[in-house]
Amino acid sequence: MAFKKPKKTVDNINDEHEEEFKRDFNEIAPNVKELENKLLGALFLDEEIFGEVSQILEARHFFVKKNRFIYQAMLSLDSRKDPIDISTVKEEIKKLGHGNDVDVQYLIDITESTVTSANAVKYARAILDKFLLRNLIHIASEIVSKCLDPTVNTNSVLDDADKDFLDISATLNKKKIISVKDELSNILGELADRRAHKQVTGVPTGYDRLDDILGGFQKSELIIIAGRPSHGKTALSINIARNAAVKAKKKIAIFSLEMSFKELMYRMLSSEARVNGQKLKLGKSTPEEWRSVQSTFRNLETDLFIDDTSLMSITDIRAKARRLKKEHTIDMLVVDYLQLVRGPSDVERRELEVGYVSRGLKALAKELEIPVVACAQLNRSIEQRGKEKNPQLSDLRESGSIEQDADVVIFVNRPYMNLIGQLEKGTEEYYKKLHQADIIIGKNRNGPVDDMRLIFIPEYARFENVSKEPPVTEIINAVADVKEGSPF
Repeated sequence: MAFKKPKKTVDNINDEHEEEFKRDFNEIAPNVKELENKLLGALFLDEEIFGEVSQILEARHFFVKKNRFIYQAMLSLDSRKDPIDISTVKEEIKKLGHGNDVDVQYLIDITESTVTSANAVKYARAILDKFLLRNLIHIASEIVSKCLDPTVNTNSVLDDADKDFLDISATLNKKKIISVKDELSNILGELADRRAHKQVTGVPTGYDRLDDILGGFQKSELIIIAGRPSHGKTALSINIARNAAVKAKKKIAIFSLEMSFKELMYRMLSSEARVNGQKLKLGKSTPEEWRSVQSTFRNLETDLFIDDTSLMSITDIRAKARRLKKEHTIDMLVVDYLQLVRGPSDVERRELEVGYVSRGLKALAKELEIPVVACAQLNRSIEQRGKEKNPQLSDLRESGSIEQDADVVIFVNRPYMNLIGQLEKGTEEYYKKLHQADIIIGKNRNGPVDDMRLIFIPEYARFENVSKEPPVTEIINAVADVKEGSPF
């Protein structure tokens, strides 16, 4: 089958005549012209149904050009609360510059051919379905045309196609307006159930204060865990994934673009067994430490799924996440880290690419109805700020879109990293700072912002609640043979 080069905008396909579709696809483009006429006739008969129909259809959804002009005129009249009849519609079509395209007799024929408005909504949905099928034909032909181009960039084709298919899905998944009166009792019942059980409503993080503030990580939210290098953002995200999988029996997927599967598993085993990660990797663990690994490793036999592909685009992540949701009904997705995810290949500026990725992750969270947790780097400006080293939303690296798209932004800040060389080694103050981690909620779209403290044990890559803080002497003994900094 021969394909002609399609037009660039999908909306323009409605300007193609049936015969052009016949030549390109050897068949008539999907349409329901009779129902278009019946729908317009129904709108002439009963203006009261216009509000419901206009939630479903736009003028571009009509296949017949005349009908698009008529419906656009009706939309204009309705927006001004003007009456909709043959005279007002004809006059409005003239104002829109299409007076010569629709004659009065055509309007009369439409109204006389319709006897009831009872099926108007059903007609509207059928018209939308055919519009979407025409769009799919256009997208498919565009993909074929691009694939036959020997100079084409494969990733660009995939990104463009994915975006087009997402646009169609968004059109299909438009939500109806919900009546407060109809749903209020259900909402009240849900709140009463939460009050009775005092349960975390989202995916539990395993950290008491964090769960108290956020109620866990909520469905459809994009949660950013941000920090400077070596401050523990990856460790915190992995710890949260582990807590959700082991303690709460949730199904968690991790896309690790920076660390390999083995590196992640070494970290998890070290954290689980409370054995120094460096000694474990080098085979230098003591018999007692190795017994600890052997006695705890089965804790990790949970529904954790790890993909360590290093070069992933937002298209790759979306496709893999959808498959994981379908096959394993995952409860949460962790991406480490956001700035390593590739955006469209044709984006000229880096901040636009990062913005595209953050919007894509947010859209994915809404589509799959799961929390998406993404680690993010902070820029170096934080290091230039005198004594005040606490991270801020403006420190998010490379794009303000991350701050805009995120529902929750959590900063990980370890004061020790800002005091290296300034503390006397071996003192109690030294070890306290070494294991202090400040967790700052810089943004919470649906609740308060706050900060809290966790204990971070770098030799285990493990975060713990403050209430579980071991005595300083125990910490000193645990790390006596560890060099400064994290073994990871």
